[in-house]
Amino acid sequence: MRSIPIALVCAVTLAIAYSQPPKTPVDDYSDKAVAVPEFTIAIKLSPQAEKRLNDLHETIKVLAMFDGDPLPGQGHYNAPMRDVYLGSDEKLVDANNIAKFSSTKISQRHWNQLADKDYYVTINAFSARKTFKNNLLDCDVPDKHISTFAGRMIEIHCRLIGEPDVPEK
Repeated sequence: MRSIPIALVCAVTLAIAYSQPPKTPVDDYSDKAVAVPEFTIAIKLSPQAEKRLNDLHETIKVLAMFDGDPLPGQGHYNAPMRDVYLGSDEKLVDANNIAKFSSTKISQRHWNQLADKDYYVTINAFSARKTFKNNLLDCDVPDKHISTFAGRMIEIHCRLIGEPDVPEK
């Protein structure tokens, strides 16, 4: 007889525990959002990279990651990112190798933890892996404040991985 109430208590406890997925404050991005100022990334390919991507019918993805330094007592160690990770957005380039970031949003709760609201943007560009399983591109990696990107077109130069660097004239 004593086992029925214990089983009932266990069942109720498990039902409550699993009725809602656990949310950790560090990983919760479901709060209100802050709009990221619009910016555009223009990919400039070397002639060899352009030919190789065209031959493979491959395209390019651009990843924008947003982070910053925390107010005292805020944030957490988040290598290789800064201590307040705000989120990211990924775009495919268009036919002119342009990626427009116009509707990107970041976590307001995490934005409120920033010591400086002029947070950082890190851009990574890589082949989209639609027809070839490995990344083919070696691209610049700009890592600057959002004020540097806002309302501007930023050029990123890419070449094939292993392609010699050609000095600019």
